[in-house]
Amino acid sequence: MNYNYPNIRILMVGVGGIGCEILKIVSKFTFQEFHIIDMDTIEVSNLNRQFLFRLEHRGQSKSLVAAQTMKKMAPQLNIIAHFAAINTPGYTMDFFRQFDAVIMALDNAETRSYVNKVCQALGIFIVDAGSMGFKGQANAYYEGAICYDCYPIATTQKQYPACTIRSQPSTCTHCVIWSKYLFTQLFSGEVGILEVEGFDKSQPNSVFNKFFKGEEMPNSIDIVEHELIKKYHFAERKESLEELQGMWFYAYDELNHLGQLQYDKDDDLHVLFIYASTALRCRNFNIEQYDYQQIKSISGNIIHAIASTNSIVAALEIQRLISFIENYDKVKYFQDLNAASYVSTGKKERILTVKATKSNPLCNSCFKNQIYSKVDFTIIKVEDLVNSLKNYLNSEINIVSLSRIIWDDEDENDNIAIREKKLNELFKLDLDNRLIIKSIEEKFLAVLWLQHQADQVQIQFGSTKMEDKIFRFKNPLQHKKKERVRTQQEIKELKETEILPTKNQEKFKITTQKQTEILIDEEPNEQTGLNKKVEFVID
Repeated sequence: MNYNYPNIRILMVGVGGIGCEILKIVSKFTFQEFHIIDMDTIEVSNLNRQFLFRLEHRGQSKSLVAAQTMKKMAPQLNIIAHFAAINTPGYTMDFFRQFDAVIMALDNAETRSYVNKVCQALGIFIVDAGSMGFKGQANAYYEGAICYDCYPIATTQKQYPACTIRSQPSTCTHCVIWSKYLFTQLFSGEVGILEVEGFDKSQPNSVFNKFFKGEEMPNSIDIVEHELIKKYHFAERKESLEELQGMWFYAYDELNHLGQLQYDKDDDLHVLFIYASTALRCRNFNIEQYDYQQIKSISGNIIHAIASTNSIVAALEIQRLISFIENYDKVKYFQDLNAASYVSTGKKERILTVKATKSNPLCNSCFKNQIYSKVDFTIIKVEDLVNSLKNYLNSEINIVSLSRIIWDDEDENDNIAIREKKLNELFKLDLDNRLIIKSIEEKFLAVLWLQHQADQVQIQFGSTKMEDKIFRFKNPLQHKKKERVRTQQEIKELKETEILPTKNQEKFKITTQKQTEILIDEEPNEQTGLNKKVEFVID
């Protein structure tokens, strides 16, 4: 069946394992525009689960290659690709305003949270999915319900899927995973994980220069004079570059003479190589490095992505998207959307749909009073902005940006030092600047999205919400569905799996007075008394 939505614009963030599965599903769809964005390039290790890519595509942009493939497969989709990170210049709130819904297929919590904040401010519907080995989940977030940031992520030890490795790492975790792949490539006899041309495995210097020296890295590392170090002993201080190279060269030389190996996180020599490789790669890319124990812990908990799990959670995302578009005007359906679907394995386990918790009143991501203002940062002073906000909110205020206090009405000394500064001395001209406005009693008053606009000297505030957004969904379908009568065998099977729609409508009513009852992957939140969902890292 073809789904035609000629008035709908969609943005998909992330073109990895789940993103590729989503694109295959929507290949029969028609949209006004379907945008995809990803900053990653294609690695050989992606090919076993990201089926839109081929070996000849390695090193190329995921989003651009995916768009080229889909234009041949589904020209009616009207796909538009962006090779960039979603939180970089050019992709501010104004970029998001054109979309009716956003699909998240991301591999890190930071970007997920950013997309969630922008969409909550604008009132854009979000579908999100994640997978971790044979487990996965799908969620829908919309105005008035729970959002991604509402409750803390579980604090239990995390597991990291191998798919988070990147050609442009942004966290130490990515560097640990890259180092694990390097170990596998060099010492386990496996092929196809990293690029292997251009070095002599029997020459440590050649291997080092291949992986830690190069123009594509922000900080290329040259080999320096060093003494071999047989054991990590730097708990009290940070190692020097010479010491890191001493550990790396010793570990490499020893491991290279042991034949084929399987990584063992309890083997000190194995961990020494992983630690030194991780620390060197962090220095290549100006990334803050974890300590020895953290790196050891992460290296032993890498979970490989499973293509079938990605396919299931991608289908759940699209099912929620379609249902939202077709039922936007039905209050009852929004109640059913307020749920999370979980995927797990085992004879008695199946996909479960459960009611989600109500939104957290202390969450500033989905806080109702979200406002924006566009002013010239090179002209407007901090004092001008503060006075305008006080008049608009009719209150004494504190302003917080990224956990840093910008203004405190109770601390005049700090205010003197900052009141005459221009906004461009504190905020970026080409990005959204998100400020939390509180009363002196620490109550939330507003979330302010501040943007630079040249020559705009009058400070005005308006709601971020797009009140007319929902009108795009009027009569979006260009086809009429044919109802099919279920066979007796199908009804029997549905009853056995407990997913047959029931006539008892009371079962589906949302009662915010009760705690959430999640059957699997659930932890109690001691602070709120509610249950919180465990986050899965997305491929």
